[in-house]
Amino acid sequence: MLSRNTPSLTSLRAFSVVGNCLSVTGAARQLGVTQSAVSRQIKALEDTLDFKLFDRVGNSIALTAEGQAFHQRIFETFGLLEDAVNDATGTFQRQKINLLAPPTLAARWLTRRLPSYPRRFPGVELAVHTQPRPNVRMDCVVHFGTHPTAGSDHVQLLVEQHIAVCSPGLFEDREAMRTSCLLHVFDKGDRFPLWEDWLALEPDHPDLPTGTSMEFASLELAIQSAKNSVGIAVVDRNMIEYELSAGSLVQISPTTVVGPNGYWLEISGEQQAKGRSVQFFRWLRGMAGETAGGPKVEAARSPGR
Repeated sequence: MLSRNTPSLTSLRAFSVVGNCLSVTGAARQLGVTQSAVSRQIKALEDTLDFKLFDRVGNSIALTAEGQAFHQRIFETFGLLEDAVNDATGTFQRQKINLLAPPTLAARWLTRRLPSYPRRFPGVELAVHTQPRPNVRMDCVVHFGTHPTAGSDHVQLLVEQHIAVCSPGLFEDREAMRTSCLLHVFDKGDRFPLWEDWLALEPDHPDLPTGTSMEFASLELAIQSAKNSVGIAVVDRNMIEYELSAGSLVQISPTTVVGPNGYWLEISGEQQAKGRSVQFFRWLRGMAGETAGGPKVEAARSPGR
């Protein structure tokens, strides 16, 4: 029998949604009730628990330390309940997996591996996001960098392998190659040191251009320019699988710069409570070449930074 001081499921559900999107307005929209109704449920829950769940920061709200710890457990519990209901009623068509991934990886690596997804997850929608959304709970996240997110459960999906490439036409005409351009990529005004790292390993390649260079605000532009014989680009091999296999880009030498960045597939402790999220994590890990006997999610802990 429930105690008088046991929170209601309604207030716990309201807290789970507000804590996820950090917006009373957004939570009210998701729950189909008024903002005042959500606020009343949060106030009732705080009174029952006898501690504060949220702090107001300007026009927004943030979980307190106690609220953060409590929300993780409640959010996890409602995820388990959602899975149980879906399994019991067979409503798999209402299930969805949300993945957050960098745009280039999503477009150039992930999409080439999606044909097997419908067979592995029949009836489960997939939403690939390239920007975080406050009202969407991500099942998995692909993080780019030298290290995974501190405290995350993760596996390394890919390590960057930068190679110098050009079109077959330039590769077959070394004079044209020498009079073409070095193609650079920049972001927010800063040029990525792709060529500097490559030249540190092979400073004396005889056919590199020595004149004009070009800069592009995206890797995609640099890749297309290389395919169109504008010049030579240094590109992560993982991002040009199709071009290399189709022969529209050719590696000019064996030199490869490995790392220091890579792509880390991460799953939060909350999402590990959802079988669907864990299954997707393992499937995507497998798409990157992990063996069935690879590291378990729980064992792949991030070192503190």
